[in-house]
Amino acid sequence: WDYRTIAKEYEGELMFGIHEVYYVDGVPTMCTENAVEVAGDTLADLSQTLEWMRAAMMKPMLNYADFEEGGKYYTKDDLFDSEPE
Repeated sequence: WDYRTIAKEYEGELMFGIHEVYYVDGVPTMCTENAVEVAGDTLADLSQTLEWMRAAMMKPMLNYADFEEGGKYYTKDDLFDSEPE
């Protein structure tokens, strides 16, 4: 996983946030529903998280709709919906 900037439509407005994105074979397969907060157990952890988030802004932006049903990254078999083996 990594952090990515995601555009998401909310009440007719386009909003931008940093989300966690998960991949399978380099293809984004799911993302967090909401943007993530900046937090850490230590100041060093907090600083590292901010660096990763800044790096996310240098990568191509993703669109939240691509993870929803019908989108190019949508899959019904995501990690949160699967049954434990």
